[in-house]
Amino acid sequence: MAEEKVQTQEEKVKALQDELRSLLSQAEYLRDQVDAVNAIIDDLYASLEVLDYVSKEGKGKVVLVPIGAGNFIKAKIEDTSTVITSVGGRLNLEIPVEEAKKAIQNRISALEQVRLTLLRKLEEINRKVNEILPRVREEAQ
Repeated sequence: MAEEKVQTQEEKVKALQDELRSLLSQAEYLRDQVDAVNAIIDDLYASLEVLDYVSKEGKGKVVLVPIGAGNFIKAKIEDTSTVITSVGGRLNLEIPVEEAKKAIQNRISALEQVRLTLLRKLEEINRKVNEILPRVREEAQ
């Protein structure tokens, strides 16, 4: 009978440890997702800054255009009224700068909502971890 109770106790501890490991893994995944979303948001904000600068002061300026692998070419900005932007599926459109800015702001807003959802899920997982951790310690004794 005592042996059965020990076995049950060990199973309880193992189950709690497994659940804790699973939650910690989920939390790490969510943190990685938040980091990825943050990187995209930062990139979009950088795009907005460049569009603001170019549309106001860029006409006639010579800029370095990245062509990949750390290589650049010099180019002169001639038209600051439009932007060529990707609309998906390898399709690009030339649109007015203000329209591009609005589209970027919309993407930022949508990604901020995604980030908020991820952070809420992460908070819930952290709450569960904080509930389980004392039980694991208690059951392990």
